[in-house]
Amino acid sequence: MAMLAFAGIAILYVLFAAGSKPAETQGMARFATGAMHRLTVMPDPPPLPQRAIQDAQGRITNLRAFSGQVLVVNLWATWCAPCMEEMPTLGALQRRFGGRVRVIPVNVDDTAHLEQAKQELARLTQGSLPLYNDNSRGILFDVNAPGMPVTIIYARRGREVARLVGGADWSGDDAARLIEAVLAEDVR
Repeated sequence: MAMLAFAGIAILYVLFAAGSKPAETQGMARFATGAMHRLTVMPDPPPLPQRAIQDAQGRITNLRAFSGQVLVVNLWATWCAPCMEEMPTLGALQRRFGGRVRVIPVNVDDTAHLEQAKQELARLTQGSLPLYNDNSRGILFDVNAPGMPVTIIYARRGREVARLVGGADWSGDDAARLIEAVLAEDVR
């Protein structure tokens, strides 16, 4: 009888433990480990910003111009030490995924520091990332960025699937698993 009671308690424990897994271990948040430990999934993320940004040649565009692609949008500045530290890893991410993913670094330096930003980006990423700029810094408000750097991943349909605030190593396997999952799923 005691064995039967023990077995019943063990079964209830297993069922309760399986049913009480926190929500953050599901969906894209399951990738919030290792170098991606600060990855978050917002319950109601803001839409893909429509704000005008400039490319390195001064042409006006916006992030919607890249719709249909998986985007890794990084908001950064030359005066932000964690931004500069992670930039080489974002370049490595772009090289690793080639045409399957588009890493878009949006610099928020003012116009006076734009040339410096262009040179630093080319140096830090071995020329693998193009410069985009929003010197109004309005894009930070559009995405509800609590700080910098912030990196936001958008699925092909333009819906934010996850974000990471603060510097991270985007060149490793933790980031690759996250990006592969976004590429493999039709994330809405």
